Amino acid sequence: MDAFIAWLQSTSLSQAINASLWLWPICETIHFVGLTLVLGCAGFFDLRLMGFLRRVPIAGARMLMPWATAGFLLNLTTGLIFLIGHPEQYFTNPAWWLKVSCLVIAGANALVFERFAAGGTLGLEAGEDTPRSAKAAGAISLVAWIGVLYWGRMLPFIGDAF
Repeated sequence: MDAFIAWLQSTSLSQAINASLWLWPICETIHFVGLTLVLGCAGFFDLRLMGFLRRVPIAGARMLMPWATAGFLLNLTTGLIFLIGHPEQYFTNPAWWLKVSCLVIAGANALVFERFAAGGTLGLEAGEDTPRSAKAAGAISLVAWIGVLYWGRMLPFIGDAF
């Protein structure tokens, strides 16, 4: 891993990221906005799937998901900038690996929901309860995204532990 980190740090892209005075703080702000979109929009949909907010039709809550996707793409872009700029802060940090694990869980959960549970759930009207599979998908998603938030925030506090 050390050789890969050293190679990535030596790339012109990594050096350009670190040479910029304003790129990192701008990316931090964009990253925060992206996370707000993901947690706000996907979190609302997850809560509806879990059976909360029953006055909202599932399809109405789902209409927020393109905003969650946009937030995820903002975070993916800025996250890659962070990773390329300072790979030593991430690859050796267990908090980063736990954050990535939560991202994988959230993604896998979304794929399973879309494949197996969305069809029987998306047509539910306001006031109707969701099936257990949808409740489970919503709970897993919400916990996974909170995990992404938590472990991302813990990155500077846990540091290099490997």
